[in-house]
Amino acid sequence: MKIKILNFGPIKKFEFDLSKDLIMIYGKNNVGKSYSMSVVYLLLKNLSNIDHFRLSEITRITVEKNEKIVKAQLSEEKECNLTKTVNNIIKDILNEAIGENLDNSFKNTFGEPVRLKNFKSKEPPVIRITISDYTIHLSIGGQIKVNEFSLNKEVTGKYSEDPNEWGASAKQGIFELNFPTSDGSLETLLSSIGDRIRKMIEEIGALYFFPAGRTGLEIGLQSLFPIFAELSKKRSRITERIDLPIMAEPIADYILQLSEIDSHLAGQNKFLDIAALIEKNILKGEVGFDPRKKRLTYRPIDSELNLDMSFVSSMVSELSPIVGFLKYILGRNSRDIDIKPVIFIEEPEAHLHPEAQVQLVDIFVKLAEAGVKLIITSHSNSMFNKLTNMVLGKTLAVKKYAPIILKDTGAGSGSIGKLMEIDDLGVEDENFMDTADALYEERENIIETLYTDPND
Repeated sequence: MKIKILNFGPIKKFEFDLSKDLIMIYGKNNVGKSYSMSVVYLLLKNLSNIDHFRLSEITRITVEKNEKIVKAQLSEEKECNLTKTVNNIIKDILNEAIGENLDNSFKNTFGEPVRLKNFKSKEPPVIRITISDYTIHLSIGGQIKVNEFSLNKEVTGKYSEDPNEWGASAKQGIFELNFPTSDGSLETLLSSIGDRIRKMIEEIGALYFFPAGRTGLEIGLQSLFPIFAELSKKRSRITERIDLPIMAEPIADYILQLSEIDSHLAGQNKFLDIAALIEKNILKGEVGFDPRKKRLTYRPIDSELNLDMSFVSSMVSELSPIVGFLKYILGRNSRDIDIKPVIFIEEPEAHLHPEAQVQLVDIFVKLAEAGVKLIITSHSNSMFNKLTNMVLGKTLAVKKYAPIILKDTGAGSGSIGKLMEIDDLGVEDENFMDTADALYEERENIIETLYTDPND
């Protein structure tokens, strides 16, 4: 699956290749790393959340509306090309199934879609999703919607007297729809189109988003619970309107998932083992969950204390939610078994010493090997260099790793993402080297100044 983003906020062009298991996005501040991750998360979330029962209803209604068009194109004597008709039918189905929810998700996260044109060039945003044999084009104006759907194969249709041919079959570059009679065209279309859309949905795994600033969110969430409880008790005396704080949808999803942790439901053993590695090697303690207070806790090694997150180090509170998800959420969903779960993590290195950052990279590679797809933004030179060493040492396969640099073009058109040069010798540094060189040059100049005799 590939997702291409054009002219979205600070971004001129950016592309995600989700066939990779570990995608690391590097770049300076304010170039659109969080924008790009949020866009992809919201797209995948709304596609994967399509209700199958509602989808069946929408598909039947939409196909029925187009049945006369299909019948008019078919003839008893020859094949006809149904590509345009089928593409339009699926486009209408997707807009009906996800249009309103997707539009709301983008508004909840970015504000009114009409404001999301390229900040610099003012060009309108476009998003293109390519999944297997399908391409979805989305436009963002007054609202976000599917303005084009393309099966990447021709669709042909004909009537057939042979019952063995009825239904859909695929050949190289062609989908064949063979109809028994004029009266049988509806069910054949329903079955074929429904299968195409369901296959598309099933390629998306369970999604998890870890926003930046997890420490503050966790502590803030804990503080809000007693406030809401007190307000609830006194609601009959509250006469003035209370506005809820604005929260981007990926952050809201993260908080909701945290609140739904059930300590009695553990994930698969492979994720538990990886969680244990983080606890043992980095946190030096165990992450638990208090079901009464609905809070994560931390117990240091050789201690009976179960500490609230507001009483632990920032490193512990940053990494504990990831451990909590691995232990109590990731893997309990049946979809996580057959389809790779997708985890988005913003700045996992926050509040971590470089030694811990390097250890965390080992964990990420183990997660990728265990069947998790990771999309990560980072400012860490230590993490970048560790991944480069793992490529060089062949503990991380080149084909699984996508290091992407997002840079401002400086030409008044926004930032552009590109895959950094990668081969068996590692990754060419296009993000941190300039700063390192500048610091070295500054140091040499200072030393030269210090040891130069002003009288010479």
